[in-house]
Order: sequence, then structure tokens, then C-alpha cells
Amino acid sequence: MASGELSPWAPGGSGPVPDPYAGSYHGPWGPTPDPAPPVSDEVLRQLPPPVSGPAGPAGPTGTSAAALAVQRPALVGLAVTLAVTASLLWVTGLSLFGVVALAGTDAMASAGDDGVVFHTLDQFVLRMGDGLWVPLYGFPVASIVTGFLLLTGRPWARVAHSVVGVATLGWAGWWLRDSLLAWICVAVYVGLSVAVLWAPSVGRWYASRSRPRPAAPQLIG
Repeated sequence: MASGELSPWAPGGSGPVPDPYAGSYHGPWGPTPDPAPPVSDEVLRQLPPPVSGPAGPAGPTGTSAAALAVQRPALVGLAVTLAVTASLLWVTGLSLFGVVALAGTDAMASAGDDGVVFHTLDQFVLRMGDGLWVPLYGFPVASIVTGFLLLTGRPWARVAHSVVGVATLGWAGWWLRDSLLAWICVAVYVGLSVAVLWAPSVGRWYASRSRPRPAAPQLIG
């Protein structure tokens, strides 16, 4: 305060400085906008109906990504379960029987009361040693591998799994040529696990997975 000026609060002063915004309900930022008028029922009736379903980025033809995605059919999971379960059980049972056969031929005598069991186990060991283990283990292992490949959605995986199934039935028909009933049981199980892969819904899923996906937009700059 310059010398010679009286303070507004001193005796004889001019009093408090008036507030330029006194009496204003809007403050220094100006008047607030008026509230929007209520929407009438006539305007609400003219609005389009809401669209159900999750919205996604538009595809190349204007279709949302949610509509382009095709859920994996349950038949694919059924085929994988049938193939993998049967193959694992076969490999486990065959390995266990091989261990029992090796132990039995060492512990039993070739003559006497144990002679029949000994020759049965010994014949199994000899045939496995002659190369029978290759198809007995090869087909189940190939079925397990191609079964898990079905989940990748590649069309060639379905063809490969079907080829393994047909080859298994062909070899089993030759190996079980003296036991038609056993081959029929194998054919029904393997044929069912392969036939479900050629259902129309499964074909549509593999076709949708083989389509090229649209490239993601890139920001330039």
C-alpha cells in the first residue's frame, strides 16, 4: 500500500472492496447451460430397437467378429476322447501283459501243470519279438498324436486321423481274420470315432478355421 493511502479497514477508509461476482449464481465462468428438455414418448417410439449380442470389430464385409467366430463342435471333443482313451488303455494293457509274459516265462516250467500257460506266454513273447509290437504300438500312438492335432482346427488333421483309423481297421481285419466278432467290435468303435469327424457341423468349423483372417489395422505415423 502506498504511503498516504488509508486502509479500507482504517477509520475513515472506504470500506471493503465490493465483490464483482456478488449476487451472481454462476461464478466467474459464466452462466451454466440449461438442462436438456425431457424426451417425449413419441421420440422414444421412433428409436430403433436395441441389437442383442456382444458387439465386436467389423469384419471385411461389415459382419462383427463375434458372428464370424464359429464355436468348436462337441463332436470334435468326442472324437478326441474316444481315440485317446482307447489308445492309452490299449498301450497300457499291452505293456502290462508283456511284463507279465516275460516274468511268467522265467518263473514257470515248460512242462507239467504250468506248461499250457508257459507256452501261451512264450508264444506272445516270440511274436512280439518278431515285429508284432510295431503295429500293436504304432497305430495307437499315431491315433493319440492325430487325435490331439484335431484340436488345432487344421483340415489336414481330420484327414490324417481318418487315414490312421482306416489303416487300423485294415490291419486288424488281417490280424483278426480268424475272429470276426473281435474285428466287428474294433470296427464299430474305430468307425464311430472317425465318422463323427465328418458331420456337417464339424466340416463348417474346419472350414472357418482354414479361412485367412483379416489383417489387423496398423497405425502409420
